[in-house]
Amino acid sequence: MKLNIKELLDFFDDKKDSEKEDANALMTILGEELNASAYKHFRNNEVEILNDPVGPGTLEGKRLDRWILDKKNKKLYQCEIKNYAATAVVGGGYQLKSNDIDEEIKKVATRLWEHELEINFSNEKKHPNGHTKVLLKMRRPKKYINISKTEPLLIYWMPIFSDRKGLKTLSFLNIKELGLKLKTEFDKLQIFSVSLYLRQLYKNCKGKKFINLEMPHFEHRMQILNKLRNKE
Repeated sequence: MKLNIKELLDFFDDKKDSEKEDANALMTILGEELNASAYKHFRNNEVEILNDPVGPGTLEGKRLDRWILDKKNKKLYQCEIKNYAATAVVGGGYQLKSNDIDEEIKKVATRLWEHELEINFSNEKKHPNGHTKVLLKMRRPKKYINISKTEPLLIYWMPIFSDRKGLKTLSFLNIKELGLKLKTEFDKLQIFSVSLYLRQLYKNCKGKKFINLEMPHFEHRMQILNKLRNKE
């Protein structure tokens, strides 16, 4: 599916042409598939998004959103996806235009990460929560049981990064530095920002207008909506 990069950024990061609850409603339809597909695009389509459930292998326990398979490197990513935009953050949120300069983007992305550290990754909070559950080891699908390595991946729509070295689409977090009261066998957490990736494309490709993403579920929903429209 071909999507307009500028319109995506302006709508979800700047509330352009948006009425109350529009962004949340559209993210419900687009959400997880859009973000996972953007990560796949970032990886040059060399990874596969699986449909297998991501859970601990028991009836109870936390679940995640997607398995992403990297066949080349014999690796599985257990992935949690957070769809909310920067404008939806508690306290009023932040707005960014598609053509904002790097300094402004970095300022907002840094504030958003500080917010995440305070609210979702604080060692004073109870864990696992809706974010830190990504650090719990999930049971691999049977057909990929021989894949030797599993890593946690947290995908956000909003512009965010944890790397102190600079503005990066993909950043890495040292889990031990957080001091969480949570048992995990993982040493690091990868954090991917869809907003930052689209901004990178838009900037480096001299205003590249479109991105082609594999989104079969969204296309199916669009077909249903078209059938529901009054065609008289």
